[in-house]
Amino acid sequence: MVSTVPIVYTIQGCDACVKLLDKWNADGVVFEERRADLSQDIMEEARKYGDVVPIVRYPDGRVEEGFEGGIGCFIG
Repeated sequence: MVSTVPIVYTIQGCDACVKLLDKWNADGVVFEERRADLSQDIMEEARKYGDVVPIVRYPDGRVEEGFEGGIGCFIG
C-alpha cells in the first residue's frame, strides 16, 4: 500500500524527532509517524531508507534524514 502522506520514522528521546513532530503538528502537516524503537519490523523498514532519524519518506519517493540541518539519532 502506497502512503499519500509523508511517513516519519522516529525514536523516543531523539531531539530532532521531537522538533520535527512539534513543527509539523503546529503547522498542520498531515503525516504518519512510525516509531522505530517500538517495533523491530519498523526499525528494519526505517533502515532501508537511512540510519539517522528522523527519516521522512515522502509519497513521491524522496527521503530525508534529520531535520532542518540537524542530525538526529543513529539507528544503524
